[in-house]
Amino acid sequence: MKTKLPKPSPELKKLGYFVGKWMTRGTIAPGPWGAGGKFSWRETTKWMPGRFFLVGHWDFKMPAAMGGDGEELFVIGYDTRQRVYTFDAFSSQGLHQVSKGTLLTDTWTWTSLGFQDGRPVQQKMTMQILSPTTYTVKFEVSSDGATWMTFMAGKATRQKARTPRPSAK
Repeated sequence: MKTKLPKPSPELKKLGYFVGKWMTRGTIAPGPWGAGGKFSWRETTKWMPGRFFLVGHWDFKMPAAMGGDGEELFVIGYDTRQRVYTFDAFSSQGLHQVSKGTLLTDTWTWTSLGFQDGRPVQQKMTMQILSPTTYTVKFEVSSDGATWMTFMAGKATRQKARTPRPSAK
């Protein structure tokens, strides 16, 4: 008896937008977390064999008061039972982030639970696709689920693939 192997759901194809190399730059707003400042991250994302999950890596630069520079590894997929996108990230600063996402037209919305000063806070990241090579990102936090504060906002740009130079003989 042959075992029927699963096939990637149609929803997974939409994640293909993020495959490649990206550069994101923006600003962290002043707030209870500190004075804010500029941030950036360099991202590389690719399909895991089988095309059920994207695997990505960020090298990020943050103000020292916000924890400074670091790295993050993440995995994005789609849960067909819950009908939501999934995002799990692990950072060099010891954080494990679990988010659930939805896509409506050209806007991805990711929600999660985090902690600030030991208290739970709701988190929301909105990514609006502007073109095949750019999208905006906004990360917000809320202690009550009604009033939201912008933590950071920025813009991501797909990096062009570099063509290798011919070797000199």
